[in-house]
Amino acid sequence: VTPDVPFSLTLPEGGRTVDQPVGMASLHGAVMAPMTVAFLAGILGMFVMLSSREADRRLVNAGYPSFLLLLVRLSIVAIISVFITGLAVGITTIDFMPGQLALFSLINFVSALQYAFIGAVVGTFLSAMSGTYVMFFMPMIDIGFVQNPMLARGEAAWWVKILPGYTPMEVLMDVSFTPGFDTGAELALALVYLLGLAAVAAALFWRLTGRVRLQAPATGLP
Repeated sequence: VTPDVPFSLTLPEGGRTVDQPVGMASLHGAVMAPMTVAFLAGILGMFVMLSSREADRRLVNAGYPSFLLLLVRLSIVAIISVFITGLAVGITTIDFMPGQLALFSLINFVSALQYAFIGAVVGTFLSAMSGTYVMFFMPMIDIGFVQNPMLARGEAAWWVKILPGYTPMEVLMDVSFTPGFDTGAELALALVYLLGLAAVAAALFWRLTGRVRLQAPATGLP
């Protein structure tokens, strides 16, 4: 059980930063939501791609366009992420109500999609066991440890800022514990990061399926 003792959190408010005391139990609840959605969406995104690799190759060889198959896979990943986010946020609000629930839900959805696409990338070239280990430890290390405000750290190092959880966690702390929204730039960067991951997942999917079609042997039929 997390002790509900005060914890000083540096937050943006009205164009400046303020030190605001928050309860450890509330802070723990806020942090656990993105870590949960990242882990679950990452695992499921990986298995969506992993389980469909051979089927997609056969469908491409049968004449189905790679773009259509990619759209279907990404749609499945997005739908899964919506469900996971809704479930995680709903459970979180039983004990912790964020200051701005709509934005809290949105940034958790962004985190879910980010890790779902990372899982999709992992699922294109790793086995089920290897991919599961990667998608189990990566959200835990990124969101649970490196980005966790409960672990004391000074100015974030460059390698911390390039991890997928950095900008979502900056937004999450803002919308969880302040009445105003001061992290619009961080939200925009998180969305750009998300688009980049989607592009990488799409490129790997096309490379995996498109190349198969190009290398498919001729049937010899007239």
